[in-house]
Amino acid sequence: MVVIVKNDRVKKLMKLGPRLKTIASFVPRGTNLADIGTDHAYLPVNLLQQRVIAKAIGVDNHRGPYESALETVRAHGLTDMIEIRLGNGLVPIKKGEVETLVIAGMGGKNILEILQSNPPVMEDIRTLILQPQGAEEQVRVQLLLKEWKLKAECLVAEEGFIYYVFCFSRLEGYSLKDIESKIKKLATDLAEFCGFWEQVDLDKIKAGGIESAGADSINEESSILLKYIWKLGPLLLWRKDKLLLDIVEKTIEQQQRIIKSMTRTKRREIEQAAKGLQAEIHVLEGIKKWLLQ
Repeated sequence: MVVIVKNDRVKKLMKLGPRLKTIASFVPRGTNLADIGTDHAYLPVNLLQQRVIAKAIGVDNHRGPYESALETVRAHGLTDMIEIRLGNGLVPIKKGEVETLVIAGMGGKNILEILQSNPPVMEDIRTLILQPQGAEEQVRVQLLLKEWKLKAECLVAEEGFIYYVFCFSRLEGYSLKDIESKIKKLATDLAEFCGFWEQVDLDKIKAGGIESAGADSINEESSILLKYIWKLGPLLLWRKDKLLLDIVEKTIEQQQRIIKSMTRTKRREIEQAAKGLQAEIHVLEGIKKWLLQ
């Protein structure tokens, strides 16, 4: 397949893997895009070739990927539509240049730090497309607390890994209140399905309580359940995303390995921690059965 770019040179369409293709699917048409950590600039090149976006800025803070991105853009004849900048996070971006941000392939905490690093730029951002690697629940919760709306969350598999992709919007999607309402319904249904004798404490559903869910008692099933609803993803659980099953199974296996290593000691605090992990496994097994029904 070929496309004709602005300078009339015929170029082959840049192909994207499943992860970048999923990210690209959330980019609004006609927007000005900043791709933070652009690496080889495959995403902005593809989006320009398909005329999804008006223009793009690719940013990378490492010289190697920066040079690779420049070469990719030159090779596809898009230097007049994609600007590659060397720098850290949002620092190279000026206020008013872009309305859509993509930050993919970074740790969740790093993504949150980047989003806080340049408030004037963030004033004009209307869409955030994020693909964190770790601390996904913190990204979800913190942005909801800052009054962003969760337009979509999905899972995508690529080369043996499963990635979370979030799309946040200023104007459309699920607000924090909407998410909490869904979680109340989910928690009640799951607790009933799993046969938890304890009534779910709806006060613990509040976002920001992602660390505190389960803090009162590590063996309290409803608290553990709420923790994993936030962790796994309320919208993903709501629609029983098929890739969630893999994540749940891997989490159970990881907890079992940790418990096995703990059996080598008889210290009371280690035994208590192992008991807490066993309670988590019990809840995760219930979630697994619920996903399979």
